[in-house]
Amino acid sequence: MASTAVARRYGKSLLTLCKEQQAVDAVDRDMRALSRAVSENRELAAILGSPVVRPEKKEAIVRAVFAEAHSLTVDFLAMLARKGRAGLLGVMAQAFVALVREERGIVLAEVVTASPLDDARRKEINELIGKVHEGGVELSERVDPALIGGFKLRVGDRMIDASVYQTLRSMHRNLTNNPYEPAY
Repeated sequence: MASTAVARRYGKSLLTLCKEQQAVDAVDRDMRALSRAVSENRELAAILGSPVVRPEKKEAIVRAVFAEAHSLTVDFLAMLARKGRAGLLGVMAQAFVALVREERGIVLAEVVTASPLDDARRKEINELIGKVHEGGVELSERVDPALIGGFKLRVGDRMIDASVYQTLRSMHRNLTNNPYEPAY
């Protein structure tokens, strides 16, 4: 929990620097890439979090891995590595992306369906979210065949479960918990 608060503070300071240099979009792309890289590459996460690897080596790794990134991103990440905070890079990147979303009024939404969405359904879901939230929407999609049909939609802390699986579960619960006893 404490590391999340520290990561958020670093994210805020990076966002302030980005605003001063008009580089929010470029750094946002870099932070998304960093977050993906740390979550998908266990070796990178292990090296960045390892107390055995010296900060200078971590800085060199960060500079090499993110050489193509915006200069502000590279310098900020290298500074964090030098200061012994390289283990927080993934969490800090997520915090930065969340702060950018928050500032722009974009809500994160996830839709889970039994089969991949087509453009018409995606538009319909965006309109549904638009009725609840006035700002923009960043929609992530996931396929779960266990739903059988329908969808699950999570927007912030709200969830709509309109799946066939949930409907069947609810019907089963109602039928098995029915206190009705026939009079024979």
